[in-house]
Parts: sequence; structure tokens; C-alpha cells
Amino acid sequence: MVASGRLYALVAAGVVLFLLIYHDPAFAGYGLIYDVLLAALGAFDFLITQKPSKLSATRAVSDRLSIGRQNEVNIEVFNQGASRLSVKLRDHFPAGIESDVREFAFSMTANSRASLNYMLVPRKRGAYTFGAIKIRYASKLGLFWREVTMQAQREVKVYSDLLALRELSVRLSHSTELGDLRMRKRGHGTEFASLREYVSGDDSRNIDWKATARRERPVVRVYEVEQEQTLMVLVDAGRMMVSDLEGLTRFDHALNAALSLVLTGLYKGDQVGFGVFADKPLLFLPPRRGKAYLTRVLEAACDVQPRMVEPDYAGALSFFASAQKSRSLMVVLTDLTDPMGSQTLLAGLSSLSPRHLPFCVTLRDRQVENVAREPSFKTDAIYRRAVATDLIAQRELAFSQLQRRGCLVLDCPPQELSEKLVDRYLEIKARGQL
Repeated sequence: MVASGRLYALVAAGVVLFLLIYHDPAFAGYGLIYDVLLAALGAFDFLITQKPSKLSATRAVSDRLSIGRQNEVNIEVFNQGASRLSVKLRDHFPAGIESDVREFAFSMTANSRASLNYMLVPRKRGAYTFGAIKIRYASKLGLFWREVTMQAQREVKVYSDLLALRELSVRLSHSTELGDLRMRKRGHGTEFASLREYVSGDDSRNIDWKATARRERPVVRVYEVEQEQTLMVLVDAGRMMVSDLEGLTRFDHALNAALSLVLTGLYKGDQVGFGVFADKPLLFLPPRRGKAYLTRVLEAACDVQPRMVEPDYAGALSFFASAQKSRSLMVVLTDLTDPMGSQTLLAGLSSLSPRHLPFCVTLRDRQVENVAREPSFKTDAIYRRAVATDLIAQRELAFSQLQRRGCLVLDCPPQELSEKLVDRYLEIKARGQL
């Protein structure tokens, strides 16, 4: 039991009566009578208040939460008593996870049920534990709060963005043409698949003139893009990926995009491999086919964290390249922040050509771009603008050097990275670049 504000006020009134004894000893009797009555009132309030055993609560939450996304938690509260209750509820959700609600305050009628919902937003992957559900309800006369503790300990695990993967899976499973993923198929594969009507943007070289003459409207040949290619997805976990960018670490943004690419590659029938590296290879899963392979990648990557070490691009990329004998599209998700890192990355990616097709994917920091466009002429603003402009120029120089050496490049903000990377991969397959 916890005393209420009303009880504290009544106790304070009793204290005032005892203080008046110093002015008139007769108040001693009044104070004693007041205390006895207050104690009796409290006992009576306890007897007429509903017992805690009439209240219960359950929690519903997924075992697999998505990092950086709102994950719903549902609490069901059951009042099996005959009284109307004023209730406060607090769910002991895992420490280190953000919530939009700290405590619920609500009323319940007799023999009723209340459904409560709140959202959790994890910022780090890993295992977490929910604690008990604690309920307080006001006594009949409002003198105290009775407490109920529901033991509801439960372990959950925070993964990369599972919600984005589900959304992408639905899009891929319902997609019959690459246009459903906001890009048109350009070029053609090697095997004839079917005929369809010509639409604006189709390559005129694919028009089947005999079929066009028979149907008296333009018809084009559709070619099946070559399947069973190999895709290697590699994520940098070095020092440049430790810092936060728009709510998550750069590594988690890159990992979310990497998993979207893995899922797309598996849906498209490619063999997909996955790796994480820093100063040495931290994780390597050899290329496999089949949608079930994504679960293995998710579990393996869940506990990998970025570390404050200089990435060894040359050593790590050499390791992954030697493990993959056949030609593959090797996608490296990393970042460029200084000239030294750019040069070592350039050397590592250049070593992959011509045996493999290297593809460098980086996270663009929109805050740096905003600083570079600051209109202020204050000294500190001018200095910040100069530094930001220099960083942007260095990145552009590094990208141009990579492209001159045959490396594909994609640089975009984290919120757009997954979608842009998937689209670019589909474009590479459609063009037969690999």
C-alpha cells in the first residue's frame, strides 16, 4: 500500500492539532480523538476496498523487435471485482529502449477489461528483458493506493529493421516486372521469355515485327535476365561506422540496407554471401540460395557491433575475394570521412577488378551538406562551412577515382539507402553488367 495525497493532507491536519497543544493543552485530547478516528477511517477504507487478487494483466509483444522502428506492446488489464477503480499501470520495459508512454492512468468499471498500447523504439540490437507489470488502484475512500505486481518477465531480441524487410518481401513477392520497384528494365538478358505489348520507354530493338504485324500493334520480346549470379554483401564495422547518423549508428543503417539487398538477391535467384569486417573479418557466410538463408544472416549479424578500429580494407576484401572463386558482384557498405580512409578503400576495391565487379555504397550525411550551405558570415560559421565543403570535395574526388577504376558507386542519405540500393542492384542485373 502507498499513501495518497488525501491521506497526507489528513495527517498534516492532525499534526497541526498537536502543535496547538503548546498554546492550549486541551488540544491534546482533540488530537488523540482525531488520530483514533483517522486510524479507524483508514481501517474501514481498507476493508471496503477491492482485493488485489481481483486484478490481473497480461502483456503481448513480439519476440523479435526492429531497431529504429516503432514496435507495439499491448497490455490487457482485467478487473474481476464489483468496484469501479481508478488505476495507474507501469510496465517495466527493457532499459535502454525508448517508449512513448511511461505510465498509464485510467478508470475501470466492475467486471471489465482495458486494452492499453504503447510503442517501443530500440536504438541498439541485442537481447533485452521485460520486467514485471505494476498496477496501483485507489482505495474506496481515496486514502491510499493498493498495489498489484504481475510477474511477466520475458526476453526479446532486437534485430535489424525487420519491418522494412517484411514490406520489401511483400513488394518482391507481388512484383512481376521491375517497374513495380520503381524502375524500368533496360537492356535484355540472354534467354527469350515471352511477348508483350510495347509501352513507352521500351527498347525499339526488342520489337518483334512478325508478332507486331499479326496483332496490328507493337509487340516486344521480353528476355529473361540471367539467374544464379553471385552477390557478396560486405559491411564495414570499423571506426567510421560507430558514430550516430539520424537516430542510428552508421553501421546499423548500413546493415539494414545490406539485409534488404540480401533479401532481394535471394528472391531473384542469386547465390548470396554475407560478411562483416573491421581490422579483420568478423563474420563470413558463404554464398547460398533460398529465402530461408535470410534467417541465418539475420541471426548471425544480430550480435555484431562496430568497433573503434581502423578498417583493413585490403586484407578483408582480399579474404572475401579469395573465398569467392567465381565472378561476383561485391557490394561494400562503408563510409568516407578522410583522405587516408579513401585511399585505403580505393586500393582495396581496385584489387577486386577485373575478377569481380566492385560496388562501393556510402552514407551521405545531410547535416554536412546543410552546414556547407549555411548563409551566415560569422567567423565560426565560415569555418564550419569551409570544413564541410572540404569534406564534400574529398568524397567527390574519392568517388570519381573509384569510378575511373571500374567500381560502381552509390552515395545517398540513410533513410533512402535501402530502396536506392535495391533499385541499383536490379538495374545491374537488368543490364547484365555482372
